[in-house]
Amino acid sequence: MNRLKSAAVLAALFVFLLSGCSLKRTIVNSTGLIMDDVEGAFYEENDILFAQEAIPGNLKLLDGLIRGSNRENEALLIKGSKLYGMYAMAFLEDATADKKADRENLARAKNFYKRARDYGMAALMKNNDFKKAQEGSFDEFKSSLQAFGKNDVEPLFWTAFSWGSFVNLSKNSPMDIADLPKVKAMIERVIEIDDTYFYGLPHLFMIVYYSMPKMFGGDTQQAKKEYDRVKEISGAKLALVEVYMAKHYAVQLQDRALFDGFLESVNNTADDVIPEIMFTKVAKKKAAVLAERAEQLF
Repeated sequence: MNRLKSAAVLAALFVFLLSGCSLKRTIVNSTGLIMDDVEGAFYEENDILFAQEAIPGNLKLLDGLIRGSNRENEALLIKGSKLYGMYAMAFLEDATADKKADRENLARAKNFYKRARDYGMAALMKNNDFKKAQEGSFDEFKSSLQAFGKNDVEPLFWTAFSWGSFVNLSKNSPMDIADLPKVKAMIERVIEIDDTYFYGLPHLFMIVYYSMPKMFGGDTQQAKKEYDRVKEISGAKLALVEVYMAKHYAVQLQDRALFDGFLESVNNTADDVIPEIMFTKVAKKKAAVLAERAEQLF
């Protein structure tokens, strides 16, 4: 009789634990859906300082949700890649006159870009072809990208964006620089699938890539073509592209007049030219920082 009671207690406990896991998963998934609204509210915020101060708390909530899902919730992983990449790009990557603060901010930007990349890779490696290719050659890696389609544009782009940004801040590391062809292949696959994603944003990476010195694959004529394509897609509404052209293309050409023209274009852009006001606000903040550094760049 006692054995029967013990068995009944163990069975009840087992059912409780299973229901507890199921309940936790339900809560995590339900809360995760709210992050879509959090992301939308962030993009539409018109006070950049408020957004900068508010987003870290939301990012830690997102970390907790990803942890609570045992990194199994693909949508949360993609959100983590996207928001951490955006945070690093928007608020930490711009050099200023304060060298000490710059070093600290760039180190933090690298850390968050790496976190964004890792979240994105965790989502992408749910595809078995892509996962297997990680241990193979570059050709195998590139070939595995064909397994991704229209529904994978977002994780592909933000993973590559964050990975590429991490590499860009790791120029003294040959090991990290060696990953650049993989990043480029991922962006090229995004462009192949849908180059109109978020006003043509994938082309911004290609602008940076082709604005590098020739020894690293640079080609300023191709960079200009990438710029023209973004302008065509966005209807000249994505101010961030002008920032990238000033910072990378005009500086590479050492054309100060072109540099100033790009920054003026950013400043003349209406804040609400696109619904995602934060992107325009960030572009203007970056333009102001670049203007302050002009004498160092030319």
